[in-house]
Amino acid sequence: MPIDTVLEDRRVLDLRYRMPISQIIKFFEGLEEGKVRGTRCKECGRKYFPPQTECSTCMTKNTEWFDFEGDASLETFTTVEVAPTSFVNEGSYVVAIGLLKEGVRILSWLNIQDRSSIKIGMKMKLKAVKRKEGYYSYEFFSI
Repeated sequence: MPIDTVLEDRRVLDLRYRMPISQIIKFFEGLEEGKVRGTRCKECGRKYFPPQTECSTCMTKNTEWFDFEGDASLETFTTVEVAPTSFVNEGSYVVAIGLLKEGVRILSWLNIQDRSSIKIGMKMKLKAVKRKEGYYSYEFFSI
């Protein structure tokens, strides 16, 4: 078989990750309190967002909650012009990946008035927000 042969599997894999809300309820409580929370492994120190109840590095369940300070720098972004069904009423919006001071990368909406001012490396703040639909989430804000 030639080395440049490509094998393709035509099966569709439906992958799902199940975690009881009770295990991450502190995340949602934090949003209501105006805080964005992650988890940290007490054994190796790895930080997780979204929060995880088990460390994938050292395979322990010895994690603790912490609040992100929210200071971040912009690593990359894109403007979504054609929104998926769940955000069809939002119009266009900016999605960004920010590197937080704590060393964790987070994907979130970027709340910014002047899109022409977006620059890689710019300073941002991650904040908990209450969406107009009534639920809590988090967004980056330019600073």
